[in-house]
Amino acid sequence: MAEKKESKAKVAAETIKQAEEMNGELTENEKKAIEVIAGEGGGRKYKLADPKKQYSEAEFTLAGDQEKELPENPSDTLIARIRSGFIVEA
Repeated sequence: MAEKKESKAKVAAETIKQAEEMNGELTENEKKAIEVIAGEGGGRKYKLADPKKQYSEAEFTLAGDQEKELPENPSDTLIARIRSGFIVEA
């Protein structure tokens, strides 16, 4: 289990490094999105940046000040919301 977690962290770090080499400095939200894609989002709680908004999809919903862990396989739309800063780490 520790090897798998270490491997995911390595993939995320390498992906961030490659993206920065190609595009320049990444925002914190972009780095978080890459970590989620690499499977490192587990165990972390996320919330809406603006509690007056809401987000809902088939297996994941956030409203108000609610904080939740991400689903095991987050959708592309959910990852895009993290990347844009609409959903942030709590």
